[in-house]
Amino acid sequence: MKKISLSETLIMPFEYTKEQNKEKTVYLWLLKWRENVLLNKKGDFGDLIPSKKDFARYLKVSTGTIQNAIRYLEDEGYFISKQCIGTMIKNPDIKNDELKMFSKKDKALIEIKRYLINHKYDENEIIPSISELAGEIKTSTNTLRLAINELVQRGILKREKHKKENVYILNSKIYSDEKEKSLLQEVKSKTLSKILKDKIKKYIQENFKTGDKIPSNEFFAKMFNVSIRTINSSMKELNKDKFILSRRGSYGSIFLNTDIKDIKNEKSMFMSNPKNRKEIKNSYKYKWENVLENITNYIIKNHEAGDKIPSMKEFASMLNVSVTTVKRAVRELSDTGSIYAQKGKYGGLYVTEMPVKEDSYTWLAINPGYFEE
Repeated sequence: MKKISLSETLIMPFEYTKEQNKEKTVYLWLLKWRENVLLNKKGDFGDLIPSKKDFARYLKVSTGTIQNAIRYLEDEGYFISKQCIGTMIKNPDIKNDELKMFSKKDKALIEIKRYLINHKYDENEIIPSISELAGEIKTSTNTLRLAINELVQRGILKREKHKKENVYILNSKIYSDEKEKSLLQEVKSKTLSKILKDKIKKYIQENFKTGDKIPSNEFFAKMFNVSIRTINSSMKELNKDKFILSRRGSYGSIFLNTDIKDIKNEKSMFMSNPKNRKEIKNSYKYKWENVLENITNYIIKNHEAGDKIPSMKEFASMLNVSVTTVKRAVRELSDTGSIYAQKGKYGGLYVTEMPVKEDSYTWLAINPGYFEE
C-alpha cells in the first residue's frame, strides 16, 4: 500500500455546466481521476488516495462536497474507507460486504422512492422538502439528505432554484422495483447498527466468558469495516440489554451474564449525567464521582449530622484534586440534602443528614459464581 501523490496525478479541473450540479461534477471528476491513476500506473487497487483537503483545495470546493462525492463512489465500489487508515482505491469487481446494503441511507432511499410512487408524483413536479420527507418516512434529515443526493446523482431527481430556494424536482418517472420492495420488507426496522449488534453479540459469546474484558469499539469498527459511530450505536443497545457493561477509560467493556437479574441501574458510558444519587454506581467513574465517594466516606467516618466539615479548598488539598472537581461532588451531596453551604461569619459546609453509601453491583459481573454458591 502506498499514498498516491495528487501533484503527480493531476488532471484538468472541471467546469460547471447547467446540466450538472456541483456534487455530480465532482463525482465525475474523481471517477476520471481514478481511471487516469490506474491507466498510467500511478497507483493500484488498495493504494491510499490524497486527502479530501488536498482535493478540495485543488478543485476549489468544500471538503464536504468531496466527502459526499467519495461516499457515492464508495457505494458503487470504486473506493473504500477504513477507520484510522484512510480512503483507498477499490476493485469494483470485489463486491462490498453484505452489510452495506442495510445502511440507513439505503433504507431511506428506497422509502423515498416508495413515497413518491404512492403519492403519484409526476415528472417535473417539485417534491416535498427534506424536513417534510424526513418526517414522513421517519428518519433523520442528515440521512435523508444523503439519500436525496444519491437520487440526484442517479438522475432521478434534480435540484433547482425556485423563489430563491433550492427545491428538488422529479427528473424521471419512478417505477416500482419488486427487488427493492422485497429488500425493504426484509430489513424493515433493521439498520446497520442493529445488524452489527447481533454480529458483535455472537462474536463475544463465542470468544469470551462472563466477566471478561472485550475488545474496544475501534477493534470492532475495523473488523466490520464501519465507522466508530456505528459501533457505538450497537454497543449502546448491548448496554441497554445488559449484555455488556461499558466503562470509561482503561476499564473498557466487560461481558455480563444477562441471566443475572440482580444487576440493576448500572451506570454505563452511554448514560447522561445522573439525575439522582441512586444512579451513581462504582463500575467506573468520572473524577468527581471518585471524589464524591471519598467525601461521603470521610463524612460517615468522622462526622455526625449538624457537624461542620472541611471546606472545598481543604478537601481539594486532602484529595489532591482541583477545587472545581470538589465543587461538582459537593453540589451532588447538596442536591441530595446531605450537606448545605452557609454564608457569612459562621459560613462553611455543614452536614444536614448522614449521606448513604451505596453498594456497587459491578463485582457481580466479574464474580458470577456468587449465585452458584
